[in-house]
Amino acid sequence: MLCIIFLVALEYFYITHTIIKSSTMKQKVAGTLFIALMCSCSVINICQSLTINGCKLREILRKFSEIDQIFSSNVYRSLIYKNTRLLLTLQFATVILVVIIIRVLLAYVMKGYLTFPHILGALLLSVPTLVNCTAILHFVNLVLQLRNKYKYLNSVLESSALTTCNVTISEYCNTNYVTPIDTFRTKPSFNEQRGYRNYSRRQHFRNLRIIYSQLHDVALLMNSTYGFSLLCATVWVFSCVIPTANYLIETKPTNINGHILTTVLWSNFFVALIGFMALSCGLAINECNRSPVIVQKIMLRDDIDSEVMKELVIMFTQFKAMKIGFSACGIYRIDLPFICDIIGGIFSYIIVVSQLEA
Repeated sequence: MLCIIFLVALEYFYITHTIIKSSTMKQKVAGTLFIALMCSCSVINICQSLTINGCKLREILRKFSEIDQIFSSNVYRSLIYKNTRLLLTLQFATVILVVIIIRVLLAYVMKGYLTFPHILGALLLSVPTLVNCTAILHFVNLVLQLRNKYKYLNSVLESSALTTCNVTISEYCNTNYVTPIDTFRTKPSFNEQRGYRNYSRRQHFRNLRIIYSQLHDVALLMNSTYGFSLLCATVWVFSCVIPTANYLIETKPTNINGHILTTVLWSNFFVALIGFMALSCGLAINECNRSPVIVQKIMLRDDIDSEVMKELVIMFTQFKAMKIGFSACGIYRIDLPFICDIIGGIFSYIIVVSQLEA
């Protein structure tokens, strides 16, 4: 609550004491829009994390924990959670450092000198930016975890495609062939061994189908949880780039070098942030789309039992139906082509505005 009050007070102070003093109406409108959207998005992210998103996040983590229990192996944990804490620390440290440096540099270029109030103002203005960046990084890391789980499931499928049918796959099968009574019996016949191997493979593929269904549920839950946050993040990025582009176009030649530097750094940072978000979603989607292709390769084998083939057909149908996708409240998709749309929109705005100014 204190953080929300601080953000609202910061928005009011900055609009009334800084933006109103801007020289042109375009700068006033763009600056007001920038501060209003930045603080509003940060307030929305804080409120969602304290209310709806908090409950849904616990549900996402619970589903991840259930999947981890099924994939309970040292290889799985080393691949999924290797250096996770180090990567998270590097991400947040880099974002904090870059935001503070760009804010201080921007204050210096606009004023021509730096004083303690300028530095303090730059640090205070970095707070809502860091809140929004934290929400984006939180979503990105969850998507990357989802992608890693899809990747491990695909690796298990690929190993199944390479394993011959005379080898029993019992890693995900909950039954054991040899029981205490069986130890006093004779060695099972060839047909009994073959029947158990086929049963083991069917159980193996069925368990993979269950895991795939759980991953699909997690993806849907993540999309419903962070859909509005993704919409706010996109609008916020455009509201951050537009004022800097306007200021650069209207800058006098004497200050053009410094403003070009800050504009390029500021724009690249936000494009990289949105690009990182779209890239993570694209990687997860592509990894999910690989699963039906791998199943088709398994079905092309000549040594597949008819009952196992039926299970594979069901698996292929399920995988084709349970494709994932991420969108901003269903308005537009967040994937790899979205990066090109963002960059194209920014350049189009800069070109059109520069032509109108000329």
